Amino acid sequence: MATASKVRLRGIGFALSAAFLWGLVPLYIAVVEAIDPLEIVAHRALWAGVILLVYMLFSQQMAAVRAVLSNRRIVLGFMFSAVMLTVNWGFFVYAVQSGQVIEAALGYFIYPLIAVVLGIFILREPLDWLGWLAVAFVVGGVVAKATLVQGVPWIGVLLAISFGLYGVVRKKMGVDPIIGMFIETMAVMPLASGYLAWMLYQGQPIFYGGGLDNVLLALLAGVVTVVPLLLYLAGNRDLPIAMASLLFYANPTTQLCLGVFYFGAVFSVNDAVSFGLIWAGIVIYFGSRPRPPAAPPASKSATALSTAGGS
Repeated sequence: MATASKVRLRGIGFALSAAFLWGLVPLYIAVVEAIDPLEIVAHRALWAGVILLVYMLFSQQMAAVRAVLSNRRIVLGFMFSAVMLTVNWGFFVYAVQSGQVIEAALGYFIYPLIAVVLGIFILREPLDWLGWLAVAFVVGGVVAKATLVQGVPWIGVLLAISFGLYGVVRKKMGVDPIIGMFIETMAVMPLASGYLAWMLYQGQPIFYGGGLDNVLLALLAGVVTVVPLLLYLAGNRDLPIAMASLLFYANPTTQLCLGVFYFGAVFSVNDAVSFGLIWAGIVIYFGSRPRPPAAPPASKSATALSTAGGS
């Protein structure tokens, strides 16, 4: 059985991997030739569903899926989480396509704040005064951004709220990450397929303009979607919502770097002020977290018993 410290380290690895891979998704969106953000969302949902369906059939987990779906409360939770995930995808693709990568990064900087607060009130996860101080710095960064640009960064706010609700609802349900994502994608697949069928009926190519390269990119949308989301859900399962959410800052940090160095977005002094406050909050939070206690050494009798029982 894995110790608490090993579970936490595993969760940290999952969460950081997911955040970094998600941070690279704008590169995929920039490469595809789709103009309509809904087409990208439809391909993400459709091919992610296909990948997961194949996996579930080969791993013979459909009985476990039926058991989960027998709980009406869980089904309602998945309906809600599927809607939140689809909304989040749509606004994110729109932000990248419209040249608002830094605004999208801001949204995912706000997201952990939303998730921490939701975790306190919904999951009853405690937060000490240094944690609250970290949250206050993040709030200060968001307020500074809204004040200095003379307006609420709506794309960022919508991204943060939709993904914050998604993460907390999924954690509260406590369902296996792969089974949960399979159910979500199955719920969205009919809408995705219907949208692509409508495009085809209108005489529009449904693979990012057509051609072998674009067909392959459309199929890749499933991989781009499934891998980081599964890693995120696995990390979310193993860690307190506050820690999982703040580790997620690797995502917007990667997006911010891409926005400035790849997409050529301007990182102004005002941005430096708001992001600086947010990064200060991250340092305060992780600098104040207690280390998990070390596992006690095994006694001689326990060691002997373990040796005798091994083969």
